[in-house]
Amino acid sequence: MKLNFINFSDPKDYQYFLLIGNEIVLKQEAISSIYLNLKDKGFKEKITLTQDELEKIQEILTKNIGGSLFQENLILHVKHSSGRFPEKIKFILEDKNIFQSANIAIIIESSIEKTPTSGSWIKNFDDAGMIINCNKLKSVEEKIWLKRKLSFLPDHLLPVFGGSIYQNNEANLLGQKNEVALLELLFLNQEHFNELKTDHIVFGSGISAFELEDLLINRNFNKALNAVKYMEEHDPQSSAPIIWIIAKVINSCIASIQSTNKKNALVNSGVWSSKISAYLELIKHSKVQEFMDLNNEILKIDLINKGLLKAETWEQIERAILKLQDVTALQN
Repeated sequence: MKLNFINFSDPKDYQYFLLIGNEIVLKQEAISSIYLNLKDKGFKEKITLTQDELEKIQEILTKNIGGSLFQENLILHVKHSSGRFPEKIKFILEDKNIFQSANIAIIIESSIEKTPTSGSWIKNFDDAGMIINCNKLKSVEEKIWLKRKLSFLPDHLLPVFGGSIYQNNEANLLGQKNEVALLELLFLNQEHFNELKTDHIVFGSGISAFELEDLLINRNFNKALNAVKYMEEHDPQSSAPIIWIIAKVINSCIASIQSTNKKNALVNSGVWSSKISAYLELIKHSKVQEFMDLNNEILKIDLINKGLLKAETWEQIERAILKLQDVTALQN
Protein backbone atom coordinates (compact mmCIF):
# COMPACT_ATOMS: atom_id res chain seq x y z
CA MET A 1 0.00 0.00 0.00
CA LYS A 2 1.46 3.34 -1.08
CA LEU A 3 0.34 6.70 0.29
CA ASN A 4 1.57 10.22 0.90
CA PHE A 5 2.16 11.30 4.49
CA ILE A 6 -0.74 13.75 4.42
CA ASN A 7 -3.07 10.75 3.94
CA PHE A 8 -1.41 8.72 6.70
CA SER A 9 -3.24 8.65 10.00
CA ASP A 10 -3.31 5.05 11.17
CA PRO A 11 -0.77 2.21 10.69
CA LYS A 12 -3.79 -0.12 10.74
CA ASP A 13 -2.85 -3.81 10.96
CA TYR A 14 0.39 -3.51 9.01
CA GLN A 15 3.71 -4.76 10.41
CA TYR A 16 5.98 -3.70 7.55
CA PHE A 17 6.73 -0.05 6.79
CA LEU A 18 8.94 1.71 4.26
CA LEU A 19 9.34 5.45 4.79
CA ILE A 20 10.92 7.43 1.96
CA GLY A 21 11.59 11.13 1.41
CA ASN A 22 13.59 14.05 2.77
CA GLU A 23 11.23 15.60 5.35
CA ILE A 24 12.62 14.46 8.71
CA VAL A 25 9.74 15.89 10.76
CA LEU A 26 7.19 13.82 8.83
CA LYS A 27 9.27 10.66 9.20
CA GLN A 28 9.55 11.21 12.95
CA GLU A 29 5.79 11.65 13.26
CA ALA A 30 5.04 8.54 11.20
CA ILE A 31 7.55 6.43 13.13
CA SER A 32 6.16 7.59 16.48
CA SER A 33 2.66 6.59 15.38
CA ILE A 34 3.92 3.22 14.09
CA TYR A 35 5.78 2.50 17.33
CA LEU A 36 2.71 3.22 19.44
CA ASN A 37 0.56 1.01 17.23
CA LEU A 38 3.01 -1.88 17.35
CA LYS A 39 3.44 -1.51 21.10
CA ASP A 40 -0.31 -1.94 21.53
CA LYS A 41 0.00 -5.18 19.53
CA GLY A 42 2.64 -6.57 21.87
CA PHE A 43 5.84 -5.58 20.09
CA LYS A 44 8.09 -4.68 23.01
CA GLU A 45 11.60 -5.46 21.77
CA LYS A 46 13.40 -3.23 19.24
CA ILE A 47 16.64 -3.46 17.30
CA THR A 48 17.87 -0.44 15.33
CA LEU A 49 20.46 -0.86 12.58
CA THR A 50 22.23 1.93 10.74
CA GLN A 51 23.41 1.85 7.14
CA ASP A 52 26.80 0.54 8.29
CA GLU A 53 25.25 -2.46 10.05
CA LEU A 54 23.19 -3.96 7.23
CA GLU A 55 25.12 -7.23 7.30
CA LYS A 56 23.36 -8.03 10.59
CA ILE A 57 19.83 -7.97 9.13
CA GLN A 58 19.78 -11.52 7.82
CA GLU A 59 21.13 -12.97 11.05
CA ILE A 60 18.56 -11.12 13.16
CA LEU A 61 15.68 -12.17 10.93
CA THR A 62 16.81 -15.80 10.81
CA LYS A 63 17.03 -15.98 14.60
CA ASN A 64 13.59 -14.45 15.16
CA ILE A 65 11.37 -15.66 12.32
CA GLY A 66 8.98 -18.23 13.72
CA GLY A 67 9.49 -17.02 17.27
CA SER A 68 12.45 -16.87 19.62
CA LEU A 69 12.96 -18.91 22.75
CA PHE A 70 10.93 -16.46 24.84
CA GLN A 71 8.42 -15.62 22.08
CA GLU A 72 9.20 -11.89 21.99
CA ASN A 73 7.66 -9.74 19.28
CA LEU A 74 10.51 -7.83 17.64
CA ILE A 75 10.64 -4.50 15.81
CA LEU A 76 13.55 -4.26 13.37
CA HIS A 77 14.18 -0.60 12.49
CA VAL A 78 16.65 -0.13 9.62
CA LYS A 79 17.98 3.36 8.82
CA HIS A 80 19.27 3.98 5.28
CA SER A 81 20.62 7.53 5.31
CA SER A 82 22.33 8.14 1.94
CA GLY A 83 22.95 6.83 -1.55
CA ARG A 84 20.97 4.29 -3.54
CA PHE A 85 18.65 1.86 -1.85
CA PRO A 86 20.97 -0.90 -0.53
CA GLU A 87 21.13 -4.13 -2.49
CA LYS A 88 21.40 -6.07 0.78
CA ILE A 89 17.95 -4.87 1.82
CA LYS A 90 16.49 -5.51 -1.65
CA PHE A 91 17.78 -9.07 -1.60
CA ILE A 92 16.14 -9.78 1.78
CA LEU A 93 12.81 -8.22 0.75
CA GLU A 94 12.67 -10.34 -2.41
CA ASP A 95 11.85 -13.28 -0.13
CA LYS A 96 8.10 -13.28 0.48
CA ASN A 97 8.58 -15.42 3.58
CA ILE A 98 9.96 -12.35 5.37
CA PHE A 99 6.43 -10.95 5.36
CA GLN A 100 4.82 -14.06 6.84
CA SER A 101 6.19 -13.93 10.38
CA ALA A 102 3.69 -12.78 13.00
CA ASN A 103 6.36 -11.90 15.55
CA ILE A 104 8.51 -9.54 13.45
CA ALA A 105 7.71 -5.97 12.42
CA ILE A 106 10.02 -4.16 10.00
CA ILE A 107 10.49 -0.40 9.66
CA ILE A 108 12.82 0.77 6.89
CA GLU A 109 13.59 4.47 7.01
CA SER A 110 15.20 5.45 3.69
CA SER A 111 16.60 8.64 2.20
CA ILE A 112 15.42 7.76 -1.33
CA GLU A 113 12.79 10.18 -2.59
CA LYS A 114 10.84 7.79 -4.81
CA THR A 115 10.42 4.06 -5.16
CA PRO A 116 11.11 2.09 -8.34
CA THR A 117 8.17 1.23 -10.57
CA SER A 118 9.23 -2.41 -10.86
CA GLY A 119 11.16 -5.06 -8.98
CA SER A 120 10.09 -8.00 -6.86
CA TRP A 121 11.25 -6.39 -3.60
CA ILE A 122 9.07 -3.29 -4.00
CA LYS A 123 6.13 -5.36 -5.22
CA ASN A 124 6.39 -7.59 -2.16
CA PHE A 125 6.49 -4.56 0.13
CA ASP A 126 3.59 -2.90 -1.66
CA ASP A 127 1.51 -6.07 -1.29
CA ALA A 128 2.31 -6.80 2.35
CA GLY A 129 3.26 -3.48 3.88
CA MET A 130 2.77 0.28 3.90
CA ILE A 131 4.99 2.63 1.88
CA ILE A 132 4.77 6.20 3.20
CA ASN A 133 6.03 9.10 1.11
CA CYS A 134 7.55 11.69 3.48
CA ASN A 135 8.83 14.12 0.88
CA LYS A 136 8.39 17.88 1.18
CA LEU A 137 4.72 18.88 1.39
CA LYS A 138 3.02 21.08 -1.15
CA SER A 139 1.81 24.44 0.15
CA VAL A 140 -1.80 23.27 0.50
CA GLU A 141 -0.71 20.05 2.23
CA GLU A 142 1.52 22.00 4.60
CA LYS A 143 -1.44 24.15 5.67
CA ILE A 144 -3.55 21.02 6.22
CA TRP A 145 -0.76 19.51 8.33
CA LEU A 146 -0.49 22.67 10.42
CA LYS A 147 -4.25 22.93 10.87
CA ARG A 148 -4.33 19.38 12.24
CA LYS A 149 -1.56 20.31 14.65
CA LEU A 150 -3.64 23.24 15.91
CA SER A 151 -6.79 21.21 16.55
CA PHE A 152 -6.58 22.15 20.26
CA LEU A 153 -7.34 25.81 19.46
CA PRO A 154 -10.83 27.32 19.61
CA ASP A 155 -12.07 27.79 16.04
CA HIS A 156 -12.13 31.58 16.23
CA LEU A 157 -8.41 31.72 17.15
CA LEU A 158 -7.19 29.39 14.41
CA PRO A 159 -6.84 32.11 11.71
CA VAL A 160 -4.79 34.34 14.02
CA PHE A 161 -2.36 31.78 15.36
CA GLY A 162 -2.30 29.44 12.37
CA GLY A 163 -1.70 32.29 9.96
CA SER A 164 1.11 33.68 12.09
CA ILE A 165 2.90 30.34 12.44
CA TYR A 166 2.64 29.58 8.72
CA GLN A 167 3.73 33.05 7.66
CA ASN A 168 6.79 32.99 9.91
CA ASN A 169 7.82 29.41 9.09
CA GLU A 170 6.62 28.61 5.58
CA ALA A 171 8.30 25.41 4.29
CA ASN A 172 9.94 24.95 7.71
CA LEU A 173 8.01 22.16 9.44
CA LEU A 174 10.41 22.00 12.36
CA GLY A 175 9.89 25.71 13.06
CA GLN A 176 6.12 25.27 12.82
CA LYS A 177 6.22 22.22 15.08
CA ASN A 178 8.19 24.09 17.76
CA GLU A 179 5.84 27.08 17.74
CA VAL A 180 2.79 24.80 17.89
CA ALA A 181 4.31 23.06 20.92
CA LEU A 182 4.69 26.42 22.67
CA LEU A 183 1.20 27.53 21.75
CA GLU A 184 -0.32 24.23 22.87
CA LEU A 185 1.12 24.75 26.34
CA LEU A 186 -0.70 28.07 26.57
CA PHE A 187 -4.04 26.36 25.95
CA LEU A 188 -3.59 23.12 27.86
CA ASN A 189 -5.53 22.57 31.02
CA GLN A 190 -3.45 22.45 34.15
CA GLU A 191 -3.60 18.66 34.55
CA HIS A 192 -2.07 18.05 31.12
CA PHE A 193 0.41 20.90 31.54
CA ASN A 194 1.90 19.33 34.65
CA GLU A 195 2.85 16.26 32.59
CA LEU A 196 4.99 18.22 30.11
CA LYS A 197 8.37 19.90 30.02
CA THR A 198 8.17 23.66 29.66
CA ASP A 199 11.80 24.80 29.49
CA HIS A 200 11.41 26.03 25.90
CA ILE A 201 8.80 28.65 26.79
CA VAL A 202 11.05 30.72 29.02
CA PHE A 203 12.03 33.96 27.29
CA GLY A 204 15.46 35.57 27.34
CA SER A 205 14.39 37.73 30.26
CA GLY A 206 13.96 34.64 32.42
CA ILE A 207 10.20 35.15 32.54
CA SER A 208 7.95 32.36 31.30
CA ALA A 209 4.93 32.70 29.03
CA PHE A 210 2.67 31.85 31.96
CA GLU A 211 4.26 34.45 34.21
CA LEU A 212 3.65 37.10 31.55
CA GLU A 213 0.00 36.05 31.44
CA ASP A 214 -0.12 36.35 35.24
CA LEU A 215 1.31 39.88 35.12
CA LEU A 216 -1.39 40.94 32.65
CA ILE A 217 -4.40 39.41 34.41
CA ASN A 218 -3.23 40.68 37.81
CA ARG A 219 -2.84 44.17 36.32
CA ASN A 220 0.88 44.37 37.03
CA PHE A 221 1.30 46.30 33.80
CA ASN A 222 4.50 48.15 34.71
CA LYS A 223 6.35 44.90 35.28
CA ALA A 224 4.84 43.44 32.10
CA LEU A 225 6.07 46.43 30.10
CA ASN A 226 9.54 46.18 31.64
CA ALA A 227 9.66 42.49 30.72
CA VAL A 228 8.57 43.24 27.15
CA LYS A 229 11.22 45.97 26.79
CA TYR A 230 13.88 43.58 28.04
CA MET A 231 12.74 40.91 25.57
CA GLU A 232 12.79 43.42 22.73
CA GLU A 233 16.45 44.08 23.46
CA HIS A 234 17.66 40.60 24.37
CA ASP A 235 15.20 38.18 22.73
CA PRO A 236 13.74 39.97 19.68
CA GLN A 237 12.57 36.71 18.05
CA SER A 238 10.03 36.17 20.84
CA SER A 239 7.55 38.73 19.48
CA ALA A 240 5.12 36.16 18.03
CA PRO A 241 4.68 34.16 21.29
CA ILE A 242 4.16 37.41 23.23
CA ILE A 243 1.46 38.47 20.77
CA TRP A 244 -0.18 35.07 21.28
CA ILE A 245 -0.18 35.47 25.06
CA ILE A 246 -1.82 38.90 24.86
CA ALA A 247 -4.30 37.57 22.30
CA LYS A 248 -5.17 34.65 24.56
CA VAL A 249 -5.86 37.00 27.48
CA ILE A 250 -8.00 39.30 25.34
CA ASN A 251 -10.01 36.51 23.69
CA SER A 252 -10.58 34.74 27.00
CA CYS A 253 -11.91 38.00 28.43
CA ILE A 254 -14.22 38.52 25.44
CA ALA A 255 -15.61 34.98 25.73
CA SER A 256 -16.29 35.47 29.44
CA ILE A 257 -17.89 38.92 29.12
CA GLN A 258 -20.24 37.68 26.40
CA SER A 259 -21.25 34.51 28.24
CA THR A 260 -23.99 34.04 30.81
CA ASN A 261 -21.69 31.57 32.55
CA LYS A 262 -18.45 33.52 32.80
CA LYS A 263 -16.48 30.83 34.63
CA ASN A 264 -17.33 28.10 32.12
CA ALA A 265 -16.41 30.40 29.25
CA LEU A 266 -12.97 30.89 30.76
CA VAL A 267 -12.51 27.16 31.28
CA ASN A 268 -13.51 26.53 27.65
CA SER A 269 -10.94 29.13 26.59
CA GLY A 270 -8.16 27.14 28.26
CA VAL A 271 -7.87 29.25 31.40
CA TRP A 272 -6.58 27.31 34.40
CA SER A 273 -8.87 27.06 37.40
CA SER A 274 -6.24 28.80 39.56
CA LYS A 275 -6.43 31.87 37.31
CA ILE A 276 -10.20 32.19 36.87
CA SER A 277 -10.71 34.55 39.81
CA ALA A 278 -8.02 36.90 38.46
CA TYR A 279 -9.67 36.93 35.02
CA LEU A 280 -13.08 37.65 36.54
CA GLU A 281 -11.64 40.51 38.57
CA LEU A 282 -9.87 41.85 35.49
CA ILE A 283 -13.11 42.16 33.47
CA LYS A 284 -15.29 43.23 36.38
CA HIS A 285 -15.84 46.77 35.07
CA SER A 286 -15.03 46.20 31.40
CA LYS A 287 -17.18 46.49 28.30
CA VAL A 288 -17.13 43.95 25.52
CA GLN A 289 -16.74 46.55 22.76
CA GLU A 290 -13.55 47.85 24.33
CA PHE A 291 -12.10 44.36 24.26
CA MET A 292 -13.33 43.84 20.69
CA ASP A 293 -11.47 46.99 19.65
CA LEU A 294 -8.39 45.77 21.47
CA ASN A 295 -8.69 42.42 19.70
CA ASN A 296 -8.66 44.23 16.36
CA GLU A 297 -5.45 45.93 17.46
CA ILE A 298 -3.90 42.53 18.17
CA LEU A 299 -4.89 41.34 14.70
CA LYS A 300 -3.10 44.36 13.23
CA ILE A 301 -0.01 43.68 15.34
CA ASP A 302 0.01 40.12 14.05
CA LEU A 303 0.00 41.45 10.48
CA ILE A 304 2.77 43.91 11.37
CA ASN A 305 4.84 41.07 12.81
CA LYS A 306 4.39 39.17 9.55
CA GLY A 307 5.60 42.19 7.61
CA LEU A 308 2.21 42.77 5.95
CA LEU A 309 1.70 46.18 7.56
CA LYS A 310 4.30 48.85 8.19
CA ALA A 311 4.91 49.66 11.85
CA GLU A 312 7.25 48.71 14.66
CA THR A 313 6.08 45.43 16.22
CA TRP A 314 7.47 45.92 19.72
CA GLU A 315 6.16 49.45 19.97
CA GLN A 316 2.69 48.19 19.05
CA ILE A 317 2.94 45.40 21.63
CA GLU A 318 3.63 47.98 24.34
CA ARG A 319 0.68 50.07 23.14
CA ALA A 320 -1.59 47.03 23.33
CA ILE A 321 -0.56 46.41 26.94
CA LEU A 322 -1.27 50.05 27.82
CA LYS A 323 -4.70 49.79 26.16
CA LEU A 324 -5.40 46.62 28.13
CA GLN A 325 -4.57 48.62 31.23
CA ASP A 326 -7.08 51.29 30.18
CA VAL A 327 -9.97 48.96 29.36
CA THR A 328 -9.55 47.10 32.65
CA ALA A 329 -9.07 50.20 34.79
CA LEU A 330 -10.43 49.88 38.31
CA GLN A 331 -13.37 52.14 39.11
CA ASN A 332 -13.99 53.85 42.42
